[in-house]
Amino acid sequence: MKTLELSFKGSDMRVKHLRLKYVNTELTADDVAAVMNQMAKAKLFVKDGVNLYADPLRADMVETTKTTLMAVDTAPTA
Repeated sequence: MKTLELSFKGSDMRVKHLRLKYVNTELTADDVAAVMNQMAKAKLFVKDGVNLYADPLRADMVETTKTTLMAVDTAPTA
């Protein structure tokens, strides 16, 4: 599964992350940068007077793989 991870610096100078699943994997850096800038300018996420996503820092496409190391059969035996 691929996840888009957006990193912003909040107005409190702390780094915040927004992770989005099921995204278009063919997004360009320019597309993502434009949306991040729009989010920052719109001040969509404000909590207790702190703009959580004030300044865009970076965007990463994270690919997660799952490897089963061991599994126990939980089917009832007859």
